[in-house]
Amino acid sequence: MTQREHVLNGVKLNLWVTLLVVPVWGMACLPFIYNSGWTPYWHKVYALLDTKFFILLPSGIFVHEMLHALTWMLLNQQGFAWVKFGFNVNALTPYTHFKAPMKVWKYVLGGAMPGFIMGFIPVVLSYFFGSAILNFVGFLFLWAAGGDIISLMMLRKVNRNDFVLDHPDKMGFLVVDEE
Repeated sequence: MTQREHVLNGVKLNLWVTLLVVPVWGMACLPFIYNSGWTPYWHKVYALLDTKFFILLPSGIFVHEMLHALTWMLLNQQGFAWVKFGFNVNALTPYTHFKAPMKVWKYVLGGAMPGFIMGFIPVVLSYFFGSAILNFVGFLFLWAAGGDIISLMMLRKVNRNDFVLDHPDKMGFLVVDEE
């Protein structure tokens, strides 16, 4: 069995995620601000940035990581024994690691799920409900999914029927070829 490594170091990943903030903010927030106005938007968002924010953020991180785990567990029909949670001190990033190889499409679904459920859906709903807070929370969790987005971009040249394995020590994955 051969393995091809696709990884980013923590500093480079954080740089890419930081660069993602502008386009993500532009796509998620600017249309909302255009319709509601800058001042009303920020007054509502500012009201969120008190103690509620310090409850929202850690609980959101927990839900984000659980969405990865639950999606991969369901798609691969495996239990929690195949999941490892941790924190990368160098990149200041929590992570969920699935210990078994899986088809690329399963890895993509599990990687995209938190950004879709916690980011994209709230942003879309914010337009229907006119909620600046929902818009900002969606933006925040889309940005928090930046590492996932970068990882998914790294997968674009990998055949969707190949098997990938979460890298056990680094940020990224291994493409596993059976010989």
